[in-house]
Amino acid sequence: MSPLISIVMATYNGEKYLREQVDSLLAQSYPSLEFIFVDDASSDGSHVILQQYASQDERIRLVTNPVNQGLLATFERGIREAKGELIALSDQDDVWMPNKISLLAAGIGRNSMIYADSALTNSDGHVTGKFSDRNHLGDYPSALHYVFGTKAMGHAMLFKREIIDVALPFPDYVGHDYILGFSAAALNGVSYFPATLVNYRQHSSNTMGADLSKGKRNYNTREERNARIVKRLNLLAERCPNGAERKILQELAQDFASKSLAARVRRFLSVAKHHRAMLSYKGKSELSSFLYSFKLLFSIF
Repeated sequence: MSPLISIVMATYNGEKYLREQVDSLLAQSYPSLEFIFVDDASSDGSHVILQQYASQDERIRLVTNPVNQGLLATFERGIREAKGELIALSDQDDVWMPNKISLLAAGIGRNSMIYADSALTNSDGHVTGKFSDRNHLGDYPSALHYVFGTKAMGHAMLFKREIIDVALPFPDYVGHDYILGFSAAALNGVSYFPATLVNYRQHSSNTMGADLSKGKRNYNTREERNARIVKRLNLLAERCPNGAERKILQELAQDFASKSLAARVRRFLSVAKHHRAMLSYKGKSELSSFLYSFKLLFSIF
């Protein structure tokens, strides 16, 4: 018997593309699914649309936030409501391939998470390229892969329940897909499935588009930026279940917080030693990623 998989979708004023996305979710070939649709107090027709679908399909549970709480809180509520052994997250404006869940469920193996590539589409749904055209994608078998960043996006992932206790509650200063991916990497690893299983729609209302280098800045000054980096590293150290990796993260956070020459040297040495993991998301050569470590003698990141 196939294990139950929960598909959690967060919605907010998404009526324009919502029916197309829900239809693609309900058309998944995997045989044992539940759908948790959490509407974040939409003021358009999104909630009515979801009510219509829920009345026609008993697999759907519709949850409504009484007031707008934002994306993080909405996804967290949906994950907490989920009963499946595995969980997938859905945006409100994409389109999933019918075999997405079946392929990822078959491929996850002993890993805590698996994620796929995505086809990029314009607002009309026409394919314009692939997510991997703009971002280096790969496996993340260690918590250290998340020191500088990764490219595993929430809409493309399937993960096991085992990561929830590490990932929740969601902190409000990193993305939900970032902390979910870190939690999976720190437990039994994240695997990359090199096929496009989602049409990832790019339009003016995207919370995060395909070009991650153009993400919205959440700081105004270099000092604020550095403080957020240290805060994030401390978060990773606090939540890392692996003792050896936790120690590396703790020491790195301390050295990033200090301006002393000794701290600069220590963080350089730490990153140089673990550069293959810490910088793998950049897709640089062995030599380039090692040379990047020297930057940390002078600045943070």
